Order: sequence, then C-alpha cells, then structure tokens
Amino acid sequence: MAGDEIQPAAADGERGSRSASESSPSADNVEAHLSFGEPLHVSISRATTRFQTIQRAYSQPVSEAEMEEGVGHPGVVSWLLRRSHDGAPFAKRFGVVFRDLDVFGADVSNHHIATLISPFWKALKGVTNGFGILQLLHSTKRQLIHGFTGEVREGEMLLVLGRPGSGCSTLLRVLGNHRKTYSKINGTVSYGGLSPTEVQRHFRGEVAYNQEEDVHFPNLTVRKTLDFAIQCKTPSRQVLQDRRRYKSEVLQLLLEMYGLERCADTIVGNAFLRGVSGGERKRVSIAEQVASGASVEVWDGSTRGLDSSSALDYVRSLRIGADVMKKAIVSTIYQASEGIYELFDKVMVIDEGRQLYFGPASKAVAYFEALGLEKPKRQTTADFLTGITQANERRVRPGFEDTVPTTALEFEALWRKSPEFDAVVASAAEFAERIDEGRRGDELRETVNRTKMGAAKSKLRRKSPYTTTTIFQFYLLVLREWDIFINNKTTLMFKVMYYIAFAIITGTLFIRLPHSTASYFTRGGLLFFALLFNMLTALSEIPKAVEGRLVVYKHKALAMYHPGAMSLAQTVVDLPFVVFQILVFGTIMYWAAGLQRYGGQFLAFLLFLFIGVMCMTAFFRLIGQISPNVDVGHTLSGVTLLFMIMYVGYLIPPPMMHHYFKWIYWINPLAYGFKALVSSEYRNIDYPCRPGGLVPDIPGIGIANQVCTIIGANPGELRVRGRDYLERTYSIHVTDQWKDFLA
Repeated sequence: MAGDEIQPAAADGERGSRSASESSPSADNVEAHLSFGEPLHVSISRATTRFQTIQRAYSQPVSEAEMEEGVGHPGVVSWLLRRSHDGAPFAKRFGVVFRDLDVFGADVSNHHIATLISPFWKALKGVTNGFGILQLLHSTKRQLIHGFTGEVREGEMLLVLGRPGSGCSTLLRVLGNHRKTYSKINGTVSYGGLSPTEVQRHFRGEVAYNQEEDVHFPNLTVRKTLDFAIQCKTPSRQVLQDRRRYKSEVLQLLLEMYGLERCADTIVGNAFLRGVSGGERKRVSIAEQVASGASVEVWDGSTRGLDSSSALDYVRSLRIGADVMKKAIVSTIYQASEGIYELFDKVMVIDEGRQLYFGPASKAVAYFEALGLEKPKRQTTADFLTGITQANERRVRPGFEDTVPTTALEFEALWRKSPEFDAVVASAAEFAERIDEGRRGDELRETVNRTKMGAAKSKLRRKSPYTTTTIFQFYLLVLREWDIFINNKTTLMFKVMYYIAFAIITGTLFIRLPHSTASYFTRGGLLFFALLFNMLTALSEIPKAVEGRLVVYKHKALAMYHPGAMSLAQTVVDLPFVVFQILVFGTIMYWAAGLQRYGGQFLAFLLFLFIGVMCMTAFFRLIGQISPNVDVGHTLSGVTLLFMIMYVGYLIPPPMMHHYFKWIYWINPLAYGFKALVSSEYRNIDYPCRPGGLVPDIPGIGIANQVCTIIGANPGELRVRGRDYLERTYSIHVTDQWKDFLA
C-alpha cells in the first residue's frame, strides 16, 4: 500500500547507531555533562521519550472514517491512524530537497569605509545615476550560488561550512524561504512535496529562518515568553483532548529540556536591560522555535558570542528537536568544536558560492584527504573543512603538490565528477520521487489542517497559515501586551509623577483665568498646550515600535499571530493608562485654570484629549514601523510635528496661511483636535471687555460710541461673545464642534 511506502526514510548508518544510543535510557550514563570544564544544561537523552509520551497522552483518537472523509487517500489514512496510536500524532515530516539551485542577486561586493567626502561623493553618484532610476533599469546581477544539490530529511541536521562571504547566508535564506531579496532563483526547492509559494501562503510557520540575533520582548519572563508561543501554536481539539493540560506539560518540558528551570521567572532582557545570560537567551530562542512547531528550521550563525559550553548546549538543543520532533535542521556555525560537529548528520562545504562537498559528516575528511589534503591532528574538522581553499591554512599531503586543487572552481569541478556527487544526486532524486509517490504533500496538508482551530467548520481557516483564530490571537496578545506594560514599573511610575507635576505646573501658571476678554487669547494658548503636551507624550512609541518590530517580524514568519491582531491589542492595552493620564492631567489643569465650569464641557475636554492622544499614538507607531532605526524615526517625527504645530490653526490663524501650505491644515489631526477643544470652551462664553479695552477712551463718551479692542467685538456692545471671537480670529465655527471631533 502507499501508506507503507511513506515510512520515515532510513538515515545513514552512522546516524542510526548514534541516534539509537542517545535516545535509549541507558545513554544518559555515558552522555557528556561537561564541556571544557563547564557544565552542560541540555540533555538529549532525557527529552526524547517524555515529549512523545505527552503528545500521545493528550492526543485525540482519530477514526478511520474521519480520515477518509478528510483525505480520501488510503495510504495517508493508514499512516495517520498509525501515527495517532504509535507515535507523535502531529509531528510533521517535511524534509527539504534542493536540486540545481542557482541564486542571483545585486552585486554589492564593493563597500568602502565612509570618510568626510563620502556624502558629497554619494550625492554626485546619485545625480549621475539618475537618483537610482538608471541603476534599477541596468542593475548589475551576480550569481551568488551555483547549482547546489542536496537533501535534509526529517530528523536530520545539516551543517553548512564556509568562510564569510562564501554564500552560507544566501543558501540559508533561500532554504528558509526568504527569497524576496534576490532577483532570480533557478532550480527546485521542495518542502516535503510543497512548493515555496504554497508554503509561504498556507504553511508559513512550518519553515522558520533565524538570524544571528536573539530578539525577544525584554520585559517578559522566560516562562511567559514560551507560554505565549505554545498557546499560539497549540493544536485544535480535533487533535488534542485537553489543550490546557497539554500547554502546561509542554511548557514544563521545554524548561527542563533546555535547562531553563532556574531562570524561568527571570526576564529575558537585552543589551540595555539585565536579564538571562547569553547562552540562556539562545536556548530560549530554540525553545520558542520548538514551541512554534516549525518542521524545517534554518539557523544562520547563531553561536556567535557564546562560549564553548553554551554553543554546545545550543547544538544539543537543536539535536533534541531533530530527534524528538523529526525536524529538518540546517545551520551555519563558525569555529565549531569537534563535539558540535559530531552532532550533525550531514555537512556541506561551500566557497565563493560553489558547492565543494555534501554528504555524511563522518566522511567529509576522507573525501578531501583523497584529493591530497591532510588534516592536522590537533585541528578541528570544521576548521579543516573551512580552510581547504586557503593556502596559508591548508596542508598538502606529500606527492599531491601538483594535483591538489587550489581554487573553489577546481574543487567544484572535482566534486561534480566524483561518485559522492552522483550519490547525492541519486539520493535527492529518490527522496523527491518517494515524496511524490507517497503523496506526502497531501499528508502534510491534512496533518497541518487538523491542528488549526476552526478548520473543520470553515474552509477559509484551512487556507490560513495561522494555527489559532484571529479572536484567540487577539486575546493572547492582549494578555501579553498587558504583561509587558505592567512589568515596566519604573517607567510607569515615572510617567505618573511626570503627568501630575506638569498638570500642577500648567494649572498654577494659568490659575484662575479672568472672566473678561483679557483671557480670550490665553485660553486658546492653554488649550493648545494641553493638546500639544499630551500629543508629545506619544513620541515614546517610536523606540518601542522600532525595537519590537524584529520580534513581530519573527513571530509573523512563524505564523504565530497576525500583525493586525497585535496592533489592535496594543490599542486596547493603551486605553486604561491613557484614560488615567487624561483624567489626572486634565482634571488638575482644567479646574486650576478655571475653564468653563460645566460638566458637559469638562467631559468634552477630556474626550477630545483622549481621542487626540490615541490618534497620535497610532501615528507615531506608524512612523516607528516605517523607519529603519530610531534616529530616522525621531527625525521623521520631528519634521512632521514641526508642520503639524505650525499649521494647527493657533500660531498661524487659517485666514493668514499661505494657500500652497493650507492643505497641511486640512489633513492635520492636531488642527481638528484644537478646533474641537476651543469650540467647546468658547461656545457659551460672553465676557465683558477688559478694563481699559474700550476705545476711544475719552471722558464723557458712552458705550454707544465705543468698541472693545479685541477681535470679534461689535460697536456699541460692552460684552464680546466667545463664538464671535473664534469665527473672526480663527475661522472656527462652534457649530462644527462634533464634525471636527469625528474628523
């Protein structure tokens, strides 16, 4: 039957014997616990059985009728039934096959150190190149990768070795399905029978690419970071009997499995906030990746900055994912120790974008020794393989001085003529053919779809790359954003004291404004300052948006949640503190300054400030999201605020604005907020003219022949209405108050 044909592929003999010994209970007695005298925190042998036991214990039994209804292929049916009883029921088997892979990109090999004249040189080049237009039409393309072929089956780990600039990161980005930065990609890449396009659209979270940096929210603890990842990717009730107990069991397992129990309640931290150590943060990244359920993991230079024992812990953690969850793992590691190298099943050696070797890690040295190279006894295998094309690093065996290859092109030519290369091509073709014949793509689609919440009732949910529904994502994100918010207690307390202090200062500065026309201009200034001050507090969103953006990108790539759900959750979490901020600041300042003492106008004042703050918070978040860094974000916000403040309608009244800039006034949210505030305040004002404000001020002349000097006064009238002052000074009509609020 077809179901018998899609059994997990048998790995190399070396891999099988090693994996069996590590997975057995007795292996714990011989497993290393020290590395260069430092204790190791990750045990491969303790993890294998427990994770499979948890999955089987909480898995929903699958009936053959349900499978036949959902799949319609007997081979897949029998395989799923067997998996539900004998193994991990939702550990997918993707695997990666790439054949004749060519990658082309822009030629950016020439970079120069910036000097004093660099800005002028760039400006001159920009003019001569038509400011980039000509470069887009006639861009120089360079081939970055030349005809790579290989395979990484489920449960296998591939180590990619090469000097910096040799093409390791390019290969890993393509295998991680990050293809947008390259102009052209030829050849085939298959993820368990699924094309890169289908994976990107419907199974994005199954292929994960991780760069060198570990990005997390620094204020969250290790426990909450992993708990959030588990909940976002916990399978539906179609697969699990008890989702809550499964979540708690898996969380505890991950903490034990990766040696994180001691620091579980410590914040993750970053370069500016003290938290867990670098090695622990790296293991948090791996545990989060495991919790996300990705079937293909690609790690790009992730051991930089780690000591030897932490680096070994990191690779042992990857080994657990491959052995327990049957993940296909691809990684680059610079200066890998011998203990790290031996944990990998396969190795690929590349240089100058050319493939020099691909095959079992245990046979790589023998292959290059047959070409005439000699490995020194005290040199690690990884260093030997990385330096084979470097004349000052490699050592040639006696008698091979004239025949040993010297360049990457010569090594590639010998590799393509070797029987090892023919074996790789045949193995990749056989693996791809077995995937197609066994219809593993259908198997993967059905397995992934069963884990999605609501997929049984909605066909749209089957097309979604997310495991959970948008509503559930929103619920989880609100809880997470609230944890981030309250964990930053120092900043929170500073903001509270800051708002109270400024409210007292502002209120006492404008204390008890006079009930005459002398306060008309001052009231407008007070309302303008109240609006501006609360708007400027939203500037703190720019650094938060820039710093958190990498985490959001990572989670989006893992299909943990939709960015729109996070944006909405951030807005909801902002509401309580913004309400508190407006109440504290607005109440103190409003009553101290003696603004209109009517309940309706006071509530309208608070409402308009609240909506204005929420609007500007969203605006500055947008600037933070589109800015490449914090400096650019602050520059953009500074220029934008300059125009928004100048054209708010207070410093330059609308009748005096230049017509070619007046469009800024009509699109300015601050302008509408200011118009709504002054409309509410001046609506019912009818104050007498200030002392000495009537002209002509001559004894014996009555009010019938005098006029107040303020704009909006009528001849022969002692009192001046506030709405007349607004209409003639700022062209603001109080009848448009709620229109301005809605705008």
